[in-house]
Amino acid sequence: MPVWSIALALSIAACGLPSLPAAKLLPENREAADLAAKEKFLNLHFFAEGRGMHIAPGMIGVYRATAKTGIYDGPFAKRWGLNVLENHRVAGLFDVNYKGMRVGVVGCVICHSGKAAGQFIVGLGNKRFDTMRLGKDLRGMEKMNAAFSFSSGERREVEASAIRFTELLANDRTGNLTQGLVPVSLIRGWFYQQANLPIPEGTHRGAVKIPALWGYGLKRRVGQFCEGYGDGARVGWTLSVELTAGQTPETVRRLRSKVEGAEDLFAAFLPPPYPFAIDRGAAARGEKVFARNCRACHGSYARDADGLPRYQPPHWIPHDVVRTDSDRLDSNTAAFARLVKQNPLPDLIRTKRPEQRGYFAPRLDGIWCRFPFLHNGSVPNIAALLSPPEERPSVFSLKDAGERGRFDERRLGLTLPDARAGDRLLKRGENGDRSVYDTRRTGQSNAGHNFGGSLSEREKADLIEYLKTL
Repeated sequence: MPVWSIALALSIAACGLPSLPAAKLLPENREAADLAAKEKFLNLHFFAEGRGMHIAPGMIGVYRATAKTGIYDGPFAKRWGLNVLENHRVAGLFDVNYKGMRVGVVGCVICHSGKAAGQFIVGLGNKRFDTMRLGKDLRGMEKMNAAFSFSSGERREVEASAIRFTELLANDRTGNLTQGLVPVSLIRGWFYQQANLPIPEGTHRGAVKIPALWGYGLKRRVGQFCEGYGDGARVGWTLSVELTAGQTPETVRRLRSKVEGAEDLFAAFLPPPYPFAIDRGAAARGEKVFARNCRACHGSYARDADGLPRYQPPHWIPHDVVRTDSDRLDSNTAAFARLVKQNPLPDLIRTKRPEQRGYFAPRLDGIWCRFPFLHNGSVPNIAALLSPPEERPSVFSLKDAGERGRFDERRLGLTLPDARAGDRLLKRGENGDRSVYDTRRTGQSNAGHNFGGSLSEREKADLIEYLKTL
């Protein structure tokens, strides 16, 4: 199917989110609150005043005429890694009426919902979303649309804003090298733009896997991002995504209450329970293994009276202890910190830089579905994470990563290929295949977190059973 016809397939019914804090709108029962929050989140976007993450007016109309056939489902899922739901709806894409214009708008769940073991999970990071490929495909279509458009005035500006958004995603210097990763360099480009400076040559992409959102409320209080760089007491770093997508500082200030409401939604999210059988005897033994070997960094896991997790903030770990890929840390230069201080929203966007370099040891609630592991998604399953770094797979496939057939219950994460298929993956990785996670790419090393070497195979198996219960 040609790219131009794929690009037309963008739609879900338009909707928004009330600006009232979500906590005031949700019931007291935590399970009911979780369902209500996720329903609102499914319908959330921040397109406003003709700006934000969107495609040009009118393009979405062609799709609506043919959507019921489902002919676009495969390309959406396989090429861009989007989640196609029942009735051929695409999670996180909206058909919005803006001043008589039909605009295709990108919502939050396009990144922050995904699949694991065949189950669609709201709030899970999308394992396969490929922002650069989406940007490159849509950029050509947007420019073609503009070249043959007879639009003027406000419609022309919305079209131009859409082109700028796709060009940002398609930038080879700052875009993601592998699907499922989002580079912080995309956001940082806005700060350079505000200072009328070019993005430096050789800038670090600082890519990370898209995180799960349950427990985020306490996480952001101790620092946003995997290394704690942002001051999470303010909503500014969430707003920075919208600034990058074309919003102005003035527009963003008007969006502040809506963003705060969204962050209240995250606080209500619960992780999905493990959907398969658990060996409870092995899990009980594994809890003791965890207490001896993992709890110091990853914390303990108390439950409320209903057996639901009580969230805790994560612990921050110095880099010389964890020793995982440092590209994200290397991107936090003093020069960039100065740009943050000079930004036009200094009351909302501030850094919170730890004295030492390091990363948060993530809380492990719902860890069964959050593969691949480490902040950059470089380890396919827990069994590999408990092996010495030199024994971990150097490449693995992300094809159908969220489907049931790719889920390995024993290793807890992605299945791995046999030797012959592994050799083919090595070659595909060398050729830049975006569905192959290649640890030889900059920022994608699977080094560090070498904490499982002293465990026996029995202890590792028991620990994996325990992790399924979190």
